[in-house]
Amino acid sequence: MEKKCKLDMSGAELVALASSLAICFAKKYEKEDLRRLRFFFQSIASNIATIEIEGLTRNKD
Repeated sequence: MEKKCKLDMSGAELVALASSLAICFAKKYEKEDLRRLRFFFQSIASNIATIEIEGLTRNKD
């Protein structure tokens, strides 16, 4: 059974969205706030990667 992707965006659209958000954040927040946001989003990305890898490992078993 094939799973459908719930995130219906192309890679190019995701890059454009990320770029737009980064520009908006840069205009609104100061340097220290931007650093905190960077750490926050890096943490989210790291956690998603861990969950993804764990899921791939489970699917192999």
